[in-house]
Amino acid sequence: MKTLPLWLLTIIGLLPTVLLPAQEVVGVSEPVHLVDLAFPESGIISQISVKEGEKVKKDQVLASLDNRVLDTQLRIARIRAASSAKIQSSQSEWEMRSRRLKQLEALASRGSANEDELAKARSDAATAEAELQLASEEMEQHKIEAMQIEAQIDQRTLRSPIDGVVTRVFREQAENVSPSDPVVLSLAQLDTLEIVMHVDPAQAALLHQGQSLQVTSLQDGAKGDATVAFISPVTDSASGTTRVRLTLPNAEDLHRSGVKYRVQLGQGVAAAER
Repeated sequence: MKTLPLWLLTIIGLLPTVLLPAQEVVGVSEPVHLVDLAFPESGIISQISVKEGEKVKKDQVLASLDNRVLDTQLRIARIRAASSAKIQSSQSEWEMRSRRLKQLEALASRGSANEDELAKARSDAATAEAELQLASEEMEQHKIEAMQIEAQIDQRTLRSPIDGVVTRVFREQAENVSPSDPVVLSLAQLDTLEIVMHVDPAQAALLHQGQSLQVTSLQDGAKGDATVAFISPVTDSASGTTRVRLTLPNAEDLHRSGVKYRVQLGQGVAAAER
């Protein structure tokens, strides 16, 4: 391989440089988050609290299944968890047996107690103590059962995972849902959009994460400043292009999802003027 003479390299290095003209590509806007919500189990929808196009907040209740059976079970579990009658009864029994044992032990120390009677008192006291422990464990078990039912009810309640907009409602109140067809509604987060474009690898090499690019809607001319969020490290073998994803702030709802945008890539690489 021949190398250029040193004098020629020096001349090329002294030539003035210019920037290539700005380049443009077209990308398509998408929601930054698009979520299909479904119940994890079968049931009958008791309510759907939102409509298509309605804005929702994170953790807002959107829909729920019929929970009448679980609600009844929860009330029973809470009553059992709050009842201390068995513990109080077991406590009294243990205290009485313990006092009886101490009395017999005091008599035995003076040689005035029957050994069989003392052994029975010890057995009764131990049994009463075990019954008290069992009563405490049963109360704790009822508390855990109540928590478990509460979790089941919560699973049968759809809450919004994002601040977004209801884009589609697939079900109606009183309709049955099943694992084979579980989706109830769809949400989209539109306060920030993504613009996905496929560019020549040479163009992608000029971009960097965090870079600001001007975009213009081909539908209504709305303009904005998008930020490079991701540049794919691989080139698609079929198209020979690199996928680039931009984020576009949309707090004022100036931009729409699913629209083509012209993206101004900015000035290109420096080239020697010839």
